[in-house]
Amino acid sequence: MVFRVYLLAVKAPSISLEEFKEQWDVHHINLLKEIAGDDYPQNHSHQYPKQAKGPADAKYDGIGFLEFKDKAAFLKLREITGTPENKAKLEAHDKTFLDMEKIQMYIVDDEE
Repeated sequence: MVFRVYLLAVKAPSISLEEFKEQWDVHHINLLKEIAGDDYPQNHSHQYPKQAKGPADAKYDGIGFLEFKDKAAFLKLREITGTPENKAKLEAHDKTFLDMEKIQMYIVDDEE
């Protein structure tokens, strides 16, 4: 069964939306590929929505989508990205383009 992760991302206030997209779509994905190697998700994409309805303060600049063959594959990537060295690399980059306090992550596990 498929295991999916959705990330609702907010850009850092100090950068433009175009800079945010460049950092997330190119630099962040390349860093994650380098760290994950063969354990990179089956699918990984980003979308940039325009808010159609809802409170103005619930704005997100991007929606990330990661898909894994199963929960074990997700947990393996989490283990790899959670090592002190890899965690430090990812967090250092995240802080350059994301508002870390406003990020939300949702897991959709088809096995449940």
